[in-house]
Amino acid sequence: MVIYNGNQNIKAGLPMGGIGAGKIEIDNKGKIINVTILNNWSDPLQILQGFHIFIKPDNDDGFFLEKEINVLGFENNKLEISYEGKYPITTIEYKHKKIKVKLQAFSPIIAKDISSSTLPAVGFKISVSGCSSGNIYFSFPNIIGSGSAGRVNRRLENGILFTNSMTNDYDPSAGEICLVAEKLSNIFTQHNILPSPNERRKWEKKWYGRVESGEFWSDIDNGKTPASESHEVTGSRDLPAGTINSKFKDGEEMKFVLSWYITGKGLRYPYGHFYHLKFKNSIEISKMFLDNFDDLLRRSLIWQHELVPVDLPDWLKDAIINSTYILSSSTWFDEKGRFSIYESPERCPFLGTIAGLCYEGGSLPILKLFPELEKSFLDILTEDIRKDGYVPHDLGLHSLDVPMDGTTAPPEWKDTNPTFILLVYRYYYHTRDKNFLKGYFPALERALNFSISQDVNDDGLPEQTGSFDTAFDNLFVKGTDTYVGSIWIAALEAYKEILVILEKKDDIASIQALIDKARMTMEKFYNGKYFKAWEGDPDSGDAVFAGQMIGQWWCETLGLRHISSEEKIKSSLEEIVNVNGKASQYCLPIMVYPNLQVSTLCNQTYSSWPRLTFALGALGYLRDKEKWLEIVKKEWNNIFRLGLIYDQPSRIHYLDGHAEDNYLDHYIGNATLWSFIRN
Repeated sequence: MVIYNGNQNIKAGLPMGGIGAGKIEIDNKGKIINVTILNNWSDPLQILQGFHIFIKPDNDDGFFLEKEINVLGFENNKLEISYEGKYPITTIEYKHKKIKVKLQAFSPIIAKDISSSTLPAVGFKISVSGCSSGNIYFSFPNIIGSGSAGRVNRRLENGILFTNSMTNDYDPSAGEICLVAEKLSNIFTQHNILPSPNERRKWEKKWYGRVESGEFWSDIDNGKTPASESHEVTGSRDLPAGTINSKFKDGEEMKFVLSWYITGKGLRYPYGHFYHLKFKNSIEISKMFLDNFDDLLRRSLIWQHELVPVDLPDWLKDAIINSTYILSSSTWFDEKGRFSIYESPERCPFLGTIAGLCYEGGSLPILKLFPELEKSFLDILTEDIRKDGYVPHDLGLHSLDVPMDGTTAPPEWKDTNPTFILLVYRYYYHTRDKNFLKGYFPALERALNFSISQDVNDDGLPEQTGSFDTAFDNLFVKGTDTYVGSIWIAALEAYKEILVILEKKDDIASIQALIDKARMTMEKFYNGKYFKAWEGDPDSGDAVFAGQMIGQWWCETLGLRHISSEEKIKSSLEEIVNVNGKASQYCLPIMVYPNLQVSTLCNQTYSSWPRLTFALGALGYLRDKEKWLEIVKKEWNNIFRLGLIYDQPSRIHYLDGHAEDNYLDHYIGNATLWSFIRN
């Protein structure tokens, strides 16, 4: 189980927010962090001042549901916290003296229900036990607008609307936020969270920008009614928050909903949101959520039980479920119904990156939960194929409209085209939509012919040029390698199946000839134990290359003929688990010599790709269950140790197990854990 206590350090909390809607996170300290609901995927608000949940028992002092509190006068807030994440639900249990509080927060992710799964909203369910009665105070800041001037909170019948009158259409954070409660006792529409002049003098050793005013909360704790004044903010020393309050009885569940409706557009996001098609404002969203709260929560659990195999170990089931977090942290879904996933929203913000188990790994839950979104992405990608048939690396930097050839292009990458062919066939394999294949066939034909043209020496496999022209984009290879070779064979097998399905019998013989030639060359790489990494410069020696089996991953997930005989595949996987799997106590390095010396050709060889480890684990699980479960669990436990379950890295360093400096955040492909879910 993904459970942290309040003393551990985590990089990110479980993200909550619908597909393409942005997200908030609550961490294991009780703080809201890494907020991206304002079209700010690459520049999250790191910590949200003004968010608090304050419990005031009728016969005792009040306390905040936060481990470390920066509200003046409440610094000694003592609390025990247990934090459990199971996407899309965060469960936090707090203990203060004899009082226990349970908080559940979630955004619905419901299979086949796109409307409910794209809500820009989070529901909170809070219960207090150990005291007969009391009040829950829920406070949230007004963060609407790029500047603070113009912010004003407005009272609603059951909550508060956060607005800003001085935004414009080019302000990406223009819009509104709504906070409501099911059972409301009181509304404090607006109060300043920054210390007053009196407080600043009293606490002169504390810089007022780093702490919050305690006057509002002291009044509540002392049984007084705090001041509440709704007004338009004019300066930076007025940071408005609003607070709503619900009375509780021992064990009673109280429900709150936070929703947002962002209308602004900017350079990095010149689009509207899909949720604009369904709702007119945040008030409508919060009402729909509150009215259907329990049903949304119940239905969000169904896919976890129906899709994830019951015979897997509990930790692996938990890993699969939590790897789905990128649906909230990293997706775009615009008002035209166009969908994609960031490769890495903060440090490599390309949308729809393919090859090297990127989109093809990250979209596994999309394919199974929301196949129409997968088709949306493929439609966009197909439109971007160049006239010569080259399939681009991505859809664009912060864009669905400006595709790029590759992070190291030129030259053209050798793995994007076969990946495209496999993605198209994969959609058909899961949907059996023959008309889809018919419509895509001209693009598939162009993509295939481009890859054929990259086979310069006519050995059946595309060659690398020595210019970083694959997803292993820091690895200099000039020659023929088994990574590209294996996925090319898989793509040819998929293409042959497509010809059969579409009854294009005249073309089958020529494709079979290509397959035979490619397989013959691939077999030459087999050294009796595994497939050699590559032939060419630099010399790969006898290093065991984990990339040799990516094509086999495709074949097994799509029911295709394997890239080689079962005997050779099993032996290769055995070498990877016994060599690469033993070279680090933290992870599975990509390239290791039989003496367990890790290759230092580049950071792509001496690190692991968690997405590749998880994919190989799914292959190995059917052949040597115990050894491969141990490898996958080692990598997963290391990510847990780093506090990166909800911000998984692209690479792990083999020596110390840390994510490398400037690692690519929230990495798109680590949902390859879904490979353990068989059709």
